[in-house]
Amino acid sequence: MIDEPRLSAEELACFSAIFSQTRVGTALTNDPLANHLLTVTTEVPQVVASILGKAKLTLLAEVGAYKLWFPLRIKVDDFGLFQPTLGVPEVLDVSGVERCWRLARADDVWIFDHDQGEQWSVESLSSSGMAIRAPSSQQLLSSKDLQLQLPNGETMRVDIKPIRSEKGLAFVKFKAESEERDALRQFLFNRHRSQYANLYSKLS
Repeated sequence: MIDEPRLSAEELACFSAIFSQTRVGTALTNDPLANHLLTVTTEVPQVVASILGKAKLTLLAEVGAYKLWFPLRIKVDDFGLFQPTLGVPEVLDVSGVERCWRLARADDVWIFDHDQGEQWSVESLSSSGMAIRAPSSQQLLSSKDLQLQLPNGETMRVDIKPIRSEKGLAFVKFKAESEERDALRQFLFNRHRSQYANLYSKLS
């Protein structure tokens, strides 16, 4: 039996004061982006558990058709006060089947095959999967040394698992190291915030 994480009365009071459940906007509006919900939870959903790593606490921000799961760490400062620190969020799209948000146009992201000296463009990207345009899916999937390169020059080694291929695209799942995955989540979060600036403006 797995022990569920428990919070002390002082920790609960801290969360109650800082991250109390808050709605921004009004229930009278028809705009689905106007209602936002902020909660703290010790239950990390299965779809993001492996991505967020060992996070025990998360801050959930629900904005429109998206859920932002922030890893939450509590540190005690020199005065004995709790200081919550938020990590980079994982963005989930809940407009249909709940899944990691996918950047549909990732034309400035590349996959490098160091074994064969090839590079391929990434057509779409999430923190757990991508679609790669490759002349030969078999060549791509046979490589043992693939690196994903982001526009800022950040690179990360990825281990891929094929899902399917069609119309010159190879759809794969992938794994990356924890620190590198944080950089990828930051990139995707920045792109999501840029694409849906009107949604984030309602959080103020």
